[in-house]
Amino acid sequence: MTVGGCIQSPVPPLGGTASEQLGRLENQFADTRELYFQIYVTDARGVAGNLRGVSLADMRRAHRALRERVAEGLEGLDTARLGGEDRHAVRTMRRLLDESAWVEEERSPSAEPVAESCQYSPLALATGDSALQRLSARIYACYGAEARRVVTPTDTSDRLTVLGRLGTEPSAEQRRALLLSLQPLWRSVTGDGSPASPYRTMLAFSAERWRREGSPIAAAARSLGIDPAQVEPMLVRILEAWRDHTPPARVEPWDWYYDNGAASRTLSPRINRAALREVNDRFYRDQGADPETLGIHFDLDPREGKTPVAFTQFGKPARLRRGKYGEREAWVFATYRVGGFDNLVELLHETGHAIHVSAVATRPAFADWPDSDPFTEALADLLAMEAFEPEWQQRYLGGSAPVAASLRGKYASIALDVAWALLELRVHADPSRDPNAEWAAITSEYLHIVPHPEWGWWAMRGQLVDSPGYMMNYALGAMITAQLRARVREQRGPFWRPDKKMYDWLSDRLYHFGLSRPTREVLRDFLGESLGVEALVGDMRRLGEGR
Repeated sequence: MTVGGCIQSPVPPLGGTASEQLGRLENQFADTRELYFQIYVTDARGVAGNLRGVSLADMRRAHRALRERVAEGLEGLDTARLGGEDRHAVRTMRRLLDESAWVEEERSPSAEPVAESCQYSPLALATGDSALQRLSARIYACYGAEARRVVTPTDTSDRLTVLGRLGTEPSAEQRRALLLSLQPLWRSVTGDGSPASPYRTMLAFSAERWRREGSPIAAAARSLGIDPAQVEPMLVRILEAWRDHTPPARVEPWDWYYDNGAASRTLSPRINRAALREVNDRFYRDQGADPETLGIHFDLDPREGKTPVAFTQFGKPARLRRGKYGEREAWVFATYRVGGFDNLVELLHETGHAIHVSAVATRPAFADWPDSDPFTEALADLLAMEAFEPEWQQRYLGGSAPVAASLRGKYASIALDVAWALLELRVHADPSRDPNAEWAAITSEYLHIVPHPEWGWWAMRGQLVDSPGYMMNYALGAMITAQLRARVREQRGPFWRPDKKMYDWLSDRLYHFGLSRPTREVLRDFLGESLGVEALVGDMRRLGEGR
């Protein structure tokens, strides 16, 4: 079967030993997964066909036919005659086939919702078995429309650009106006803040699902070998480190971005939009991970209907042919109208995802993202966080910001992610809590931000709606990143120094496993110790050294 060309591929009849049958089915499963990823990225690109000229409609039809036949073949296997790894492969393939069926559905072209579709009753929409899915999709669509078109006092912009301007605008009055220009965005999520509002209606359903099916936060913790009961204390410990090592004076939320944006103000003039890719690619090339050589594609231009959240996805996993893992493809999606240091850091993060998935080299059943999203987010930042070190800035930007300013920029972002994770944890534990009030309490206690419970400015991250619980992956991921970075520095030295063998070294030890090994085992073998907050909190002490 040639997935990008003639997509006709009957499953061979079962015959031979169970292991031989599995081998043939697994090759067909690999074709199915490639179709899945090609449909995913083609749809995300907002085009009618993939780079090989195959239409979405043809790929969807082929995926359905092949998925159903492979699933039928797997059901017919005598798994009692298979070894433990093969039985695990069969379970994994069955799960992934079930989860991938959604890409076969024809969907209307993405577009901003008409105003009427965002004037709705959450309770009326949230009925039936798919109530949570429908409500979440509607909230996210309206959020996306508002994120793409933000009307400020001086122009029409977008969410990411406005947040960036909060860190550069010298006038406190203008910063306040910029933050409040985002009100339509957060109100698309929070509504009037009442229990009948969009988010709180969705929260009740989401919390019930967590109670019934298990919390994704608890699952993420277990995948790392962490007791779920220890997650909240870990988050609080990180937030306390920010509180204790930063100036105690209270600041307004619009001033938070400016007070922590000094490094960005110093460095952003050196980074125009074209420089985003130039610097990004040069750094990864110096670490032996040239994006072009690895087959990484970038979709970074603004367009109507594009998702407001940056993400990365496989385009084509590497497959073993004649003893070598060959061609692979990954895609990075983000929207940048301007350059700047903040956008560069986000691009470095997404490219960190892309080099990770490009290194996955394992049997088709396991050629996917690892079993732990916090680990995935940690690997994306493993190299990217070096951008906050003065030596890296000097080498790649031709100038550097003061250490204290760089650390504030680095840890302000992490502190916000941890605060969002704590918010989700608490409101899911008790959906009767008012998220506005909870956010005001968290940010006031730990981040020194003047409380504004009358505003739902917490609702500025699409993940809160699109994937409840996902913010925890960034929070736990920051903890893992700090521990991994400390270990890598011990083994190979600083990341700012070019090291053409770094990528191969990391691939062998961290990147290539996919689903073939549990994350907790990969981390245990690499770190030689349990996961904890000490590396992160220890590095955060440097915040106090610059005061």
